[in-house]
Amino acid sequence: MIKLVRIDYRLLHGQVVFSWTKAMGIDRIIVVNKEAATDEFKKMSLNLAKPTGVKLNIFTVEEALSKMPKVETLKETIMFIFGNTKETLAFCEGYPKIKEINYGGIPKKGDAKQFASAIFLDDSEQADARKLKEMGIKQYIQQVPTSKSEDLNRAL
Repeated sequence: MIKLVRIDYRLLHGQVVFSWTKAMGIDRIIVVNKEAATDEFKKMSLNLAKPTGVKLNIFTVEEALSKMPKVETLKETIMFIFGNTKETLAFCEGYPKIKEINYGGIPKKGDAKQFASAIFLDDSEQADARKLKEMGIKQYIQQVPTSKSEDLNRAL
């Protein structure tokens, strides 16, 4: 069962991943990020960063979409992590069963608008987020399970 879908450019970021996996009882993390999926060094680094006992898969959007029939049969609690809004939107368009997305970290760049302490969305990222909102997906900002959840859809 998919328990959490998160966007975080850091992918498997130490304390954050450990707090989410523990709080939600995550058995498997699926990273969906073309850059990580096509770089052996990044794959190795992500495998070292994952919590002990948690399985890890690293896919491109296309690979992840092709694996969803199998993923749906797993008797595991699953967390998806995307590195950016573009790949998240592409996945959600191909797999319309996602109902909620947690925004954890999107870095400041150029003229990006700040939505929270660690969430900065440029024009294209805001457009992606608006499309996700139009698809009926709840988008919220929450760094760790113990921090307050903020409604991103309302701020778009």
